[in-house]
Amino acid sequence: METVIWLVASLALPLILLGVAIFAWTRRTPVWFYAGIPSPEVSDVRAFNRANGIAWALFSLPFFAAAGVGVVHRLAAAGIILAGCLFGIPLLVFSYHKICKKYEKAE
Repeated sequence: METVIWLVASLALPLILLGVAIFAWTRRTPVWFYAGIPSPEVSDVRAFNRANGIAWALFSLPFFAAAGVGVVHRLAAAGIILAGCLFGIPLLVFSYHKICKKYEKAE
């Protein structure tokens, strides 16, 4: 029973992140990253959204791994979650800015 509770609790975040990735991948207008900031002007909306979807899907991977590892060793899972947050969030922001720069509309 304890394992089931662990899996339900630990799989919520990566499934939400994967949902964001699918949302970004299928959106017809440019996806945004920050709340309250308008979508950027991009040259290729489909490629821009696909790149953002891939970034979000990659961001969810450590959390899926932590859910699986947590079944066996909870402390190792906590380390993976901590590393996913400490390194993943800045990498996600960096990749978003890199994607924006790559697909920004030429004036």
